[in-house]
Amino acid sequence: MNEANGAVRAYLDGLAGDDIPLRLSWEQWLDIGPPHDEAPFEIREVTARFARNGYDWDIHGRFYTPETAADPGLAFVFFHGGADSEMVFDQTPDHRPGPARVLAAQGHHVLTISYPGHYPPGNHWAVPISTRQPIYLFDRALPEDEVLDRNEKCTFNVILEGAGALVAENLGGRDIIAWGHSTGGPMAAALHRFAGENRVIGLVGWGSGGPDGWRKQWREATGAEGYTEYPVGHVSRRSPDTYRASGYEDPADLCPWGGPEELFQWAESAHRSQIKTGLCDNQHRGMVDALEAWPRATGLPREEFFDHLVDPDPDWLRSIAVLLLVGDNDKGHWVAGETLADKREIFMADKYRAAGVKRCHVVLVPRYGHFGFMELHNEKFVYLWLWALNNGYFY
Repeated sequence: MNEANGAVRAYLDGLAGDDIPLRLSWEQWLDIGPPHDEAPFEIREVTARFARNGYDWDIHGRFYTPETAADPGLAFVFFHGGADSEMVFDQTPDHRPGPARVLAAQGHHVLTISYPGHYPPGNHWAVPISTRQPIYLFDRALPEDEVLDRNEKCTFNVILEGAGALVAENLGGRDIIAWGHSTGGPMAAALHRFAGENRVIGLVGWGSGGPDGWRKQWREATGAEGYTEYPVGHVSRRSPDTYRASGYEDPADLCPWGGPEELFQWAESAHRSQIKTGLCDNQHRGMVDALEAWPRATGLPREEFFDHLVDPDPDWLRSIAVLLLVGDNDKGHWVAGETLADKREIFMADKYRAAGVKRCHVVLVPRYGHFGFMELHNEKFVYLWLWALNNGYFY
């Protein structure tokens, strides 16, 4: 293990304190180095087929196996944002290692998961974004009416049941630290319900937030987010313009690939699905009134669309530690909110602490926004996770 320098020691001292927010200066951020020297690792594609809501579904992931494990009994599980796939964790737009590769090179097992429908066979989207629909099975094409029906039945629980199948088939009895970006944040926080014999011992973050029910509470308590509903049948499709409108652009010196147009050119065929159903949007945002239409439209039980809004198991919450990282340019997770307590990540940290988690902090990184995990120096947020892990934060 490498020796901690001054920046790392100051960071670890902050994690030992009681204050929720821990602010890094830009100079401290640049000085954060890796806990271990890089080592070789292997990657293999993994799939599972499972049944829920009247259909079989296929789910795809990648399993990163280090040649020498820093902790053989531990694995990280990654959930992507709503219109992404596992590939955003593998490589950056300018072809640097993504966070999954950084973690594996540091000696950790990593399972990255694509939601059902978001990973195309052969990892190539042949259909333009403007007419793209999810691909739910890998071995046969589905008729359009079935795809449209599946769009309304691919619930939060479908995604998590598939994730649980991949965990069971690939992680053995390993403990899990889960990370979900954006829409994936609540997935990571709910994985314990579907993880079987595997213990989820901690949550790490970058633009992750918390459970969807808590997001609804945050919006209603602070007014920091608008209320947007989506109808049955809606599919959102991403573009450079929607990327700009969402406030996702960061300083040019952190984005060596260029601007949104170059990002989308890289992402279009092999790295992001660029689509998100209205059901997924409404569930993630906790849009209760809008969700009432789905049981009527599908015939599925109401709890299939609402049970993800219930608080996580309190016994599980008391057994975990939570380390949320966020960029100070992240519009939804940090900029929104008039007071410190109104910031989404602080609100979530307060909720976690009130629930009795073992530890919870929010680390604020300067200059980065929501997609900072793809940008220059992206390896350093993985190093922050690992320095905390090696210092006993999650055990």
